[in-house]
Amino acid sequence: MSEAPDPKEFRRVMGLFATGVTVVTAAAGERTHAMTANAVMSVSLEPLLVCVSVGRTARMNAFLEEAGGFALNILSEAQEDLSRYFAGMWQRPTPPDYRFVPWVGGPRLEGALASVGCAVDRVVEAGDHRLFLGRVLALHRSEAPLRPLLFFAGAYHRLRHPAASARDPLEIWRPEEVQIFYEQ
Repeated sequence: MSEAPDPKEFRRVMGLFATGVTVVTAAAGERTHAMTANAVMSVSLEPLLVCVSVGRTARMNAFLEEAGGFALNILSEAQEDLSRYFAGMWQRPTPPDYRFVPWVGGPRLEGALASVGCAVDRVVEAGDHRLFLGRVLALHRSEAPLRPLLFFAGAYHRLRHPAASARDPLEIWRPEEVQIFYEQ
């Protein structure tokens, strides 16, 4: 049996998977908490579910359980400072400008490309993280040009040729054109 992969090399390899950048927000009473996350995904269309992975030691764990819901805010390329701020990587004495709008599931971050409001459906224990599955309650899409903030190989990136307008993925996808190849 071969030796287990090195966790640092695993992180480097997985860092080669380009992702969008989000800020997860939750509100409990008068308190609001936000955290940058790129380990998110859509899970199901029936029912509508998303997933966000939160490190066990992150304060967001207890906050999500208390709040019972969250908003997943997909950042635009103009919001890199907010990503750094909510990731705890902000080095300046004053935070960047931002505004939360009260919303379903959790506060919606003004200026985000899109937001998904969720109720916590269940929590799955997963090693040193916890997976929060959110039942989708509300959707918001910005009218601004689609210019997402991306994360790849440990750095922020932008699309070279951002999409001019939103296109419905269901209009683009043609099942008859999809080819699946299996290795034997």
